[in-house]
Amino acid sequence: MEKEYTYGVARIRALETGLLTDEAVAQLLASKNYEEGMTFLQDKGWGSQMTEVELDQMMEEEKQKTMKVLQDIVDDASEYSILTIQDEYHNLKAAIKQVCTGVEVEHAFIEGTNLEPDSLMEKIREGKYESLPSDMQDVAKEATDTLLRTGDGQLCDLIVDRATLEAIKKEGTQAENDLIQKYADMQLTLANIKIAIRGVQAGKDEQFLDHALVPCSGVSVSELKSASMGGLESIFSYLEAIGFGEGVKAFQTSASVFECWCDNQIVDIIRGEKYKSFGIGPIIAYAIARLNEIKTAKMILLGKQNGFEEDFIRERVRRMYA
Repeated sequence: MEKEYTYGVARIRALETGLLTDEAVAQLLASKNYEEGMTFLQDKGWGSQMTEVELDQMMEEEKQKTMKVLQDIVDDASEYSILTIQDEYHNLKAAIKQVCTGVEVEHAFIEGTNLEPDSLMEKIREGKYESLPSDMQDVAKEATDTLLRTGDGQLCDLIVDRATLEAIKKEGTQAENDLIQKYADMQLTLANIKIAIRGVQAGKDEQFLDHALVPCSGVSVSELKSASMGGLESIFSYLEAIGFGEGVKAFQTSASVFECWCDNQIVDIIRGEKYKSFGIGPIIAYAIARLNEIKTAKMILLGKQNGFEEDFIRERVRRMYA
């Protein structure tokens, strides 16, 4: 039976008042420059309130604040592991590549994961796969052996990426909470669409799709694969037929606009949690909303820092949960 989390949801309702609204994001977008945008966020309590603060530092601090809220409210971290699976497997991939190539890449690892990068690399280096989480053991060995044997970084990526999606699917299937179930399936749906499109663009064959696509409810893997054999226009026709026409339009505009559309699908899923008083759903929704606004704020400020036009930035702005 799912836990009620009555106190936790009450705390989340109070914290939600501090989330950025669409209007606040519009104000951030209207900032005259990068510096004014940073001040706008600091005035809303973002960052450590130091006079001089870097963008990456501010965003990392906000991410850690969000994870601290989860840790304070939810005793068992496995209940919100759906939020960290991609980061954990990203770091696994980075560790394997650094160990196998001997090349250290700056900022290759995502901070705040359960597995510390140095410990992760040591386990890979010494072949102690049994000391990794059970779902990672086989894939870590397979990806490492493959990269050492073939030197093919893309094949290594394919192995770990498939395992990432399988882990998300498992988490969603085992979850008692319906938001986690829907969130996991939407992640798989969007990932499959991206894999099919990028596979066609890269000239990948049917065997690649057989290995890369993971079954989900949002799209039929067999139909998506069949459409892929006909090229991009065939994929677009299939997606339009199953209700993803807006996604097709977004992709045809640009890859960045398509990524924005993908994130908006997630926001649409979590909106219903605003009206629930029990369960972990509202807590998970808050965390997703926070991560979404952090990504959006960073994108806007990077755009201003690099001198992009406001209209160019605006079409990449995500919808807010608040």
